[in-house]
This record gives sequence, C-alpha cells and structure tokens, in this order.
Amino acid sequence: MTAPRDLAAEDARWLRLSAAAVWFLTGALVLHPSYRAVGHEALARLGLPDVLMWLACGFEVVFAAVVALRPSHRLLVFAQTAAVAFFTLVLAVSQPMLLASPFGVLMKNIPFVAVVWGAWLLEREGWSFRAAWVLRAGMAAPWLTEGLLPKLLLQQEVELAIVADSGFAFGHPGRTLAVLGVVELVSGVLALTLPRGRALTVVWLAHAAALVILPLWVGALAPFLWVHPFGPLTKNLPILAGTAMLARRCSSSS
Repeated sequence: MTAPRDLAAEDARWLRLSAAAVWFLTGALVLHPSYRAVGHEALARLGLPDVLMWLACGFEVVFAAVVALRPSHRLLVFAQTAAVAFFTLVLAVSQPMLLASPFGVLMKNIPFVAVVWGAWLLEREGWSFRAAWVLRAGMAAPWLTEGLLPKLLLQQEVELAIVADSGFAFGHPGRTLAVLGVVELVSGVLALTLPRGRALTVVWLAHAAALVILPLWVGALAPFLWVHPFGPLTKNLPILAGTAMLARRCSSSS
C-alpha cells in the first residue's frame, strides 16, 4: 500500500507535468499559422513586433522542460505565477473582454496557478488542509467564473453560434447558455461548500467528465481553439488533473 506522503509526491509530480504540458503547448503551437495570426493581432494592439512572440514561445518551451524535470521550488513557483500574472494583466488591459471569454482564456489562469502552488504544497506538506484547499478553490473557480460572466452576464456571439450549431439548444441559444451558466455556478458552489464524502465525489467526477467531453465537443465545432495562443483548451489539462485528484482523495478514507 502506498504511503500517504508518497502518494502526495506522486500527485505533485502529475500536477507539475500537467502544468509543463501547458507551457510546452503554448510555446510549440507557434508553428501553426492560426496561432501566429492571433498572436500577431495581440502584439499589434500593443505596437510590438512579432519577434517577441517567437522569443516568448521559446522561453515557454524551455520553461516546460524545467517544470517537468525538477521538483517544485519556491523560485520556480514564483516565476510561473509572475509569468502568468504578467500575461494576464497585459491581455486584460489590451483586450478587457478576454476576462469574460466564453472559453476561459484568462480565467483559466486561476486554476493553473492553483495547480502550480498545489504541487509545491503537496511536496512540502503532503495532503495538508492548505494544499487541499488551494486545489479545491482553484478547481472550483472556472465553473464559477465561466458560469457567471460569459453565460449569464456577458453572452457573446461566438458562444451563441456554437450553441446554435450544436443542435442541443432548446429555444433561443441565449436561454440555453443561461441554463448552462446556472448549472456551472451551482456546481462550483457545491465544490466549495459540500463536506468531503459521496456527494462531493459526484461533483468532482461530474466536473472531470465535463472537462473531457466539453473540450472535445467545442473543439470539434471550433477547431481553431486547439491552437489558440491563449490556451482555452490546453489549460484544461491541469484542471482535469487537479479535479481527478480531488475526486480520488474525496472518495478515499485516507
């Protein structure tokens, strides 16, 4: 039987690998022309040359290798947090509506950072109260933000079109989005408030299933999202990893 400390270390390793995968894909996908087109537009808004995109992507590929191969270190954790915070701030200022993106291009940075810090805490403390709650809050965050902002308060044409084309809309696509938003909000609140046990396990398992099904569905309807430089689909990898670990831990007796 695996000792709790060893299991926590293994969980931390998988969290680090999921974060590293996002860094790697964010850098390597610059080879795709759709990625470069969106990156060019974002840089042009700031009056910056495209060469910065290539430099940033090279940095991210190297960063991915460091994150994947080394145990979490305080400096590495702060470096990742600072990099995410910098890119989030720049994009939020230059394109404020990205904060309400229906694909969570900026709001998914919250669970990403939670995974980075969660891995570090797991290596230092095991499944402590603090480590568990960093991950729990982080994995609940995208359901709260995406349920409230793009689905209820700031519905956008791109998501309305996807819902309309999906064949699953009942009535107006906006009404379907609103219902989905309420479901996401409720599931996020339950993830934060339910005590550990069977009900919370079901919530995490439902989240995990949605994190697999929804990207495949949305990606089939809007393939450009797979190579988007802001990682609306690739950022689901660490969210799925953290959610699966919380579901397993919630259902275990340890």
